[in-house]
Amino acid sequence: MNSRIKELRKALGLTQNDFGVRLGLAPNTITNYETGRREPSNQIIIAMCREFNVNEEWLRTGEGEMFQDLSQGELAARVVGEALA
Repeated sequence: MNSRIKELRKALGLTQNDFGVRLGLAPNTITNYETGRREPSNQIIIAMCREFNVNEEWLRTGEGEMFQDLSQGELAARVVGEALA
C-alpha cells in the first residue's frame, strides 16, 4: 500500500506536508506510510478515500481505478463544500 499512497499523493500534485494537512497528519507520518515503516489505520484509509475520492479497493490492493467516479450531485456538493471551506 505504501507505493500507492505515494502514487496517489503525486497524482494529486501534493507535497507530503499538504497531503498530511488535508488528513490532519504530520508530514513525517506520511513519509512513514510511503516508505512502509508504518501502515495507516483503517480510519486513516477511509479518510484518504473520502478526502481524495479514492477507490478503497485500489488503495488497499491495487485493483481497479485509482479514483471513484462521482455523480453530478456528488461533484456539485464537493465543489460547493470546497468553496465554503
